[in-house]
Amino acid sequence: MPHEERRIIFDYHETYRAIYALCVQKEMKKPPPGKIIAAKPKPDDEKAMIFSIENDYEESAAEREYSQDFIAAALMLFCRSSRIPLP
Repeated sequence: MPHEERRIIFDYHETYRAIYALCVQKEMKKPPPGKIIAAKPKPDDEKAMIFSIENDYEESAAEREYSQDFIAAALMLFCRSSRIPLP
């Protein structure tokens, strides 16, 4: 039986923009300025992700934790605003 498989791949810059946009929309604390250099699952919570954000101008780094549901919502919002069709 035929089936269709689609993949949408986001780079760290797009992921940062998506997270930032959803934080603004939900009036949450925004991620610090900079760029995402790493993303990894939280060791003790399988439903959370930890993002390492680095700011080259201030020579600082920070980690922020977001739930996988939040990240999914942020990426879907990014797709809608970029006119990327979602099933």
